[in-house]
Amino acid sequence: MQYQELPPSPVDSLAPPSCVCGYGELCVCPTTEKALRAIKNSDLRMTLEQREWCLNELNKVEGYDRREHEHDWDRTLANAVLCAWTDYARDKGLL
Repeated sequence: MQYQELPPSPVDSLAPPSCVCGYGELCVCPTTEKALRAIKNSDLRMTLEQREWCLNELNKVEGYDRREHEHDWDRTLANAVLCAWTDYARDKGLL
């Protein structure tokens, strides 16, 4: 199976060269996930466009409502997107 990168997102510009997922050289996190992990674990700031993209990602996952996260700190918002993606994968039986 070949790994396919996700389409670019507005937060990709904040991705560090290496991920902070904890898997080191074995990391397979796409650029967007690397960026969200970096935001979650640092003081990186998102632009309004990046925040809007995150809020739209939350709205795609059942049980998440963008209105509940519109006033979140950037790191909290990034974490919410990662959690929503994890919940989605669990719901689909991928995890």
